[in-house]
Amino acid sequence: MKPFITTMSRFILLLFLISCAQPLWAQRIQRSTVYSPQIKDSFLLQVRLPKGYKPGIAYHHIYVPDGSLKMGNYILGKDSSWRADVPENCIIISIAHTGNWHEQRQRDFLPSDAGGYSDKNFGHARHFYLFLKNTLMPSVRRQYGASKSAAFIGHSFSGLFCLYTLFQEDKLFDRHFAISPSVWANNRELLKIEKLHAVKSKQLSGEVSLLAGGLEVFNKVLSSTREFYDTTLARKYLGYKVTFGTINNANHYSIIKPGVDRALASFKN
Repeated sequence: MKPFITTMSRFILLLFLISCAQPLWAQRIQRSTVYSPQIKDSFLLQVRLPKGYKPGIAYHHIYVPDGSLKMGNYILGKDSSWRADVPENCIIISIAHTGNWHEQRQRDFLPSDAGGYSDKNFGHARHFYLFLKNTLMPSVRRQYGASKSAAFIGHSFSGLFCLYTLFQEDKLFDRHFAISPSVWANNRELLKIEKLHAVKSKQLSGEVSLLAGGLEVFNKVLSSTREFYDTTLARKYLGYKVTFGTINNANHYSIIKPGVDRALASFKN
């Protein structure tokens, strides 16, 4: 009988140690599926709450698309060796496609508002914007309360969408972090949208941080991002703050980690 008790004691101790070793993120991420009537598709929503989260306290709400890709996985901290340092005053709202993300990213993040190309699965950034505005963000506020501020971190196509939101009638975000944004996409449609905006308005409310890799020459990211920066800065828009930086030896993917780290660091007290 005694050997059995000893074995059971060791087994219980092992279970206890395993439970204690669970990463903190596993206890703080809430998952759900949200349907968009605007897009007629569903998305995986993953909300990372800070340690010691308290309902009723205002946090910074940081929206992160591409929730199942490299940037999303880094910010959600799913791997102990690939985990962003998220400030405790922030809530991460990650949005992930659930099907063919190659196709869905072109559908949801690429604009066509200035007459650019679009088809069933391409060029419907407007629909994704309306999904955020009318469906997702109101739901997040109901569940987690009003925010200190709202921010968007995007990379590549979602970085393009991040900048696209600046030119919509309702300003959803206070801060916009566009990492290697694909300003060149759909025949430089974003630059055409900006030009139309400049004709009718001298105001562009928002704080924008642009970042591109020094090696992003052949993919047109570096040159088109710099052009967006130069053009919008020269407009002298009221209420507009923009910075542009490069990381010399970074390419389109190695820039993700330092880009995210810079963005999150700006929220630290």
